[in-house]
Amino acid sequence: MTEKKDLSELSPECLQEMSLWNDENVAFIKHGLYEGKYMWMIYGADGERIAATDDREFAFIVAKQNDLEPYSVH
Repeated sequence: MTEKKDLSELSPECLQEMSLWNDENVAFIKHGLYEGKYMWMIYGADGERIAATDDREFAFIVAKQNDLEPYSVH
């Protein structure tokens, strides 16, 4: 049986790419495991997790309501 990997944490490579944006008005939306459940995580440009939700559209709405431009990352 394969162990589930927590995908909610961003890889160092992803964090490095995100930091190149250097824009405080950007949010990155990423799907992965959070506390044992698949969720959509919202990250700031600095890689800090802002929020998590089980609805992708709502993740984009939350970002926009916080004056952030959402981008999907894989």
